[in-house]
Amino acid sequence: MWRGHELFAESLPVLVEYIPITLIYFMIPTVVALILGALICAVRVGKKNILYYLVSLFVSFFRGTPGLVQIYLVFFGLPKLFEPFGININRWDAGIFYLIATCCNFSSFVSEAMRGAYEAIDKNQIEAGYSIGYSRWQCFWHVTAPLTMQIALPNLKNLEIDLLKGTAVAYVIGVVDVMGRADKIIAQHRGYGQIWILLAAAVIYFLINVAIEVIFNWLTAFFSRHERGIA
Repeated sequence: MWRGHELFAESLPVLVEYIPITLIYFMIPTVVALILGALICAVRVGKKNILYYLVSLFVSFFRGTPGLVQIYLVFFGLPKLFEPFGININRWDAGIFYLIATCCNFSSFVSEAMRGAYEAIDKNQIEAGYSIGYSRWQCFWHVTAPLTMQIALPNLKNLEIDLLKGTAVAYVIGVVDVMGRADKIIAQHRGYGQIWILLAAAVIYFLINVAIEVIFNWLTAFFSRHERGIA
């Protein structure tokens, strides 16, 4: 009969092997959201045309509905949309559906964090950039973008932590990452000692979150130095 600590010790190295998979489902939405979120932000701070309202609806939907519901909608609904065109995507890896839903969801939240940060910028600093001869692109690269990122970083850090924790629900559609593997180990043991297996998974997520905290602390210091350099 297994003892709890023995099950923890055996499960932990098995779950560690799936960290790269979890990081893939974390990093891809992170990169996509930085790009797509910035584009959405640019539209949302611009003129109120048809694109503005379409993008606003997109943001409102993905911010206003549960992430798990979105995953299910994409997982079950996207194949139905492709069926009339004779395209069968039912054989796609479950992770692709998770990434599609999560990239849309996360981009919406990131865009709002960036929009709020942009609107909080001291516009006098932008004018100062133009006054010393910066072009529009140079002013964006050297003034607007760094200041926006500095203000947005605390919100972005919280969003990134939520994103990582959110990967734990991917197993519901068959994704096998850290949590997905933990669920399979629990099933193999018919629920015995599940608290120890879940504790092993929790330790892994916690340590990854510590790494995220360290990275964002470094980014905060970096952009603070940049601000002092342009002040």
